[in-house]
Amino acid sequence: METEQDLCRIAVRLEKEPAIGVDLEADSMFHYREKVCLLQISIPSRNIIVDPLAFKNLSSLKPVFADPHVRKVIHGSDYDIRSLKRDFGIEVRSLFDTHIAARFLGYRETGLASLLKDKFGLAIEKKYQKKDWSKRPLPTSMLDYAAQDSSHLLPLSRILEKELRAKDRISWVEEECEIQSRVRRLRLTRNPSF
Repeated sequence: METEQDLCRIAVRLEKEPAIGVDLEADSMFHYREKVCLLQISIPSRNIIVDPLAFKNLSSLKPVFADPHVRKVIHGSDYDIRSLKRDFGIEVRSLFDTHIAARFLGYRETGLASLLKDKFGLAIEKKYQKKDWSKRPLPTSMLDYAAQDSSHLLPLSRILEKELRAKDRISWVEEECEIQSRVRRLRLTRNPSF
């Protein structure tokens, strides 16, 4: 994706999808004021990588993230939701968090790598997880890693949802995901009475 027009075209395309897989990479381990450095969005036909350091304005993505008819599948969404709101004013509605789903299903290991190994037999290399994502240009291997994280979220969510329905726990996860989608950055206030 080269231009903001490309981003707008992608956003319109995403609004037609029933669900999108979402992940992000940030530089929280390398900078005091952290920021989102990469946003990955996956649909069945493609993986999209958005570079927020190149596109300062991601407002064209706001409608799709706020659309209740487009499910946003995220693994461990707390940090992602706070970061999207903080950096871009993006609010997430219609969340399905695969981490929350795995917890409600009673899985002992609920990390994404563990779930992908269990469900698909995939051994996901996590060597780039703690890299500095703010450095440019990003090597192809890091971009491939980033796309891989979001590309498996939609099939994983379908499997977990089927298991949740079989155990009659889907409403529990939907309720928890609704609460989770409203998390915001904590604001510290000074209270002279303390």
